[in-house]
Amino acid sequence: MHRYELSFRIPDDAVVMKPKVHYTNLWSRLFARSLFDTQWVLPLHERNNLTRFLEWYERHAMTLRLDGVRVDRPIFIISLPRSGSSMLQDLLCAHPDMAYITNMMYFFPSCFCAAESLRKRLRINIKGERFLQDSVEVEGGSPSDPVGLWAAWLKQDPYSLEYADCRLTDFAPADIERIRTDIRRILWCFEGRATRFECKTPALLPHLQLLAELFPDGKFIHLVRDARMNANSMLKLHRLCNEQLDRIRSSHGLGPAEQAFVPYPRLPRLAEYIREYGADDIRTTAHLWDDAARFIADRRGGVPHFHEVRYEDIVSSPRAKLLELFEFCELPPPPPSHLPFWDKLAKVGAVHHTNAYSNFDIVESICQDTLKQYGYR
Repeated sequence: MHRYELSFRIPDDAVVMKPKVHYTNLWSRLFARSLFDTQWVLPLHERNNLTRFLEWYERHAMTLRLDGVRVDRPIFIISLPRSGSSMLQDLLCAHPDMAYITNMMYFFPSCFCAAESLRKRLRINIKGERFLQDSVEVEGGSPSDPVGLWAAWLKQDPYSLEYADCRLTDFAPADIERIRTDIRRILWCFEGRATRFECKTPALLPHLQLLAELFPDGKFIHLVRDARMNANSMLKLHRLCNEQLDRIRSSHGLGPAEQAFVPYPRLPRLAEYIREYGADDIRTTAHLWDDAARFIADRRGGVPHFHEVRYEDIVSSPRAKLLELFEFCELPPPPPSHLPFWDKLAKVGAVHHTNAYSNFDIVESICQDTLKQYGYR
């Protein structure tokens, strides 16, 4: 069950219970348990015999017919982390016409068609709360946040803090074709049942213009959340990401990472803020929220199909806002009989965790003007 809320944070002194994990069958335990246990921002599993087999199988035993597959008006959610983008992506991807990068695909980027085929054929699935401890359950077939895949496509180091103002002319035709072909392969995995590609990862926020150049017919949804909640939640994200990384390294007999991973979009002044305040300081995340809003405002005029929505408005009026978004994306509303969507929509707004956020005065002093522009009191 998914739970979504306006804001939450587990107090630092709270006892966090290990979430229950459900496996559909023995194959799921054999193949997917380690993937679930090591879930993180980037897939960290080693290239093992299963990966080698899937790579062989995809090259020699599968026939990928991409002739009739085209990338038609792809949909991108652009936002900061912890803005409710997972909630929105989950709702959009419950639409019967939507295709997306599943978690199983993301775990095997070199052979994702074979991995997805294996997941479906053997009914491999695992369901449980993701490592961010936010009551959002993930499965092998649910949509992912493919930071690493986009880093590979755009040839960027996900550990670098530097801003890269990439434009289409910075890439060779072969690089562009690889992105388009891989997305067509993702669409192929849905066997013609879904024809519209959706993707979200906050790492793409600095690349709004590049995405608009890559996909002139693309639909871009800018999701905004109250800075006071968002800045606090990003700090929690930073802590949980690095705690999970340390747990994974410890399970492999390794010590803590030499350098913390920073799960924030590479906006122009990110490195400067981290040098001045640190990655775990509310001033850094508050400045990033303000910068992100201004960054998008400066560039939205060059994006032909752009729509902005506040997270709080989705939570308060989920049906109206989702129908508005479907209209923007040129998608018919899901029929009443399509329960996967309507069941998820009915759960929007349920509160599960306790809010323990603070430092609102600091956030307001940094983001005051932009908060007013977005109607946040």
